Amino acid sequence: MLKMEPTAENCQTSVPAAEAKEQLGRALGRIASGVFVATMERNGTRDGMLATWVSQASFEPPMITLAVRNGRPTLAALSEGSNFVMNVLHKDNKDLFKNFAKPDMTSEERFSGLDVLPKNDHGPVFSQAIAYLNCVVKKHLETGDHTIVSAEVVGGAILNEHEPMVHLRKSGFQY
Repeated sequence: MLKMEPTAENCQTSVPAAEAKEQLGRALGRIASGVFVATMERNGTRDGMLATWVSQASFEPPMITLAVRNGRPTLAALSEGSNFVMNVLHKDNKDLFKNFAKPDMTSEERFSGLDVLPKNDHGPVFSQAIAYLNCVVKKHLETGDHTIVSAEVVGGAILNEHEPMVHLRKSGFQY
């Protein structure tokens, strides 16, 4: 059950559950996150997903975590031991953002018109991204409607000096 902490505005009256959930959703949505595209290649087929729930998780070894909604086909491609690339987007990467935000595109349509650097063993790297990280999946942790993918960062580089794209959601209960 959602509980609302007392504030000057609400300590005198009871707040209905629906309003409390809406306020909590707005508060959760204020957690800023970067914007990334995780890419992989399996059996000659490229794929990828837009990701905003990404965080550095360890210094030594360098590791990141990525939250993936349960049931997404990309989650199966991120099995333990598999490779992927985390492309870090900047404010002007609207083309990358749009291609990977659309749920109805095929995996190859997502890459159409985008400049991919020559072959990388961990997956496609976009030349217009700020940076990329080559990752190896270590573990999965189921957490509600998402699975946390823990991955070791085994390589990467800065590609461009730009300000990172930041994402805020209107509600913490939906993308």
